[in-house]
Parts: sequence; C-alpha cells; structure tokens
Amino acid sequence: MVTVSHTSVDQHLGPMLASLGFALEAADNTLVYGDRPTWAVYYRSADYKLQICWSAREGGIDFMLAPLDATNTFGLTGSSDGWRHLLALSRSDDDPQTPPVDADEETWWTWRKALLLAHIDEARGALLPKNRR
Repeated sequence: MVTVSHTSVDQHLGPMLASLGFALEAADNTLVYGDRPTWAVYYRSADYKLQICWSAREGGIDFMLAPLDATNTFGLTGSSDGWRHLLALSRSDDDPQTPPVDADEETWWTWRKALLLAHIDEARGALLPKNRR
C-alpha cells in the first residue's frame, strides 16, 4: 500500500503544475473531515485555483478547481465556497488506466499526472466565465 502526504504533492506534481502556470499557495495538514485526518494543497494560476486533497475517510486523492476568490477550505466538505471536482467539470473519457492496487508510489504519481493532464483544460473551460475563455 502506498501512503501519500501533503509534501508528496509538490514533490511529484509541482514541476508539471508550474509548467501549466500554477504556483504553490498553501498547504494544510491539520484538517479533519468526518473525524479523520485530512490534508489539502492549494495552487493558484492566473485564472483559477487548484486544490489537491486527501482524506482518510474517502481514501484517495481528489483534484478540485475554484475561482480565484475561493478561500482555501477543504473542498470535499460540500460547504466550501466554489470548489468543484475537476473530473466532474470535464466530459473527457481519456482517463489513463488505473494502476493495480499494489503498484509502487511512482506509478501512482505518474497516473495522477496523466489524469490531471487529461482533464484540466476542459475543466478549466467549464469553470471560467464565458467572457474569459
């Protein structure tokens, strides 16, 4: 089983995110969701914010997008202002094949990169107001 941490996000995805125009804004590993540990890492670009988050309750990493004026609040709570699931904003079905459960950490991060790249442009277009597309 591969464990992930908030520090792993920038280590594995940071260079790719920088090439897409994102800068690390904040990280918070003190969160609790459903009485279980949670963390979130927030990035900012010229157009929107990206949150990469994990919760012990949900058991996986999620990508979320929000307008620039959204506060850095954990997106999975449903009460966060403007945060939406990246995959729900995209209609693309070009998902890379999910690695086997016993895959090593690098394989999982490579898959996450591919998943993000497969959906981010369409999700960004769906989130931005029509006059900014």
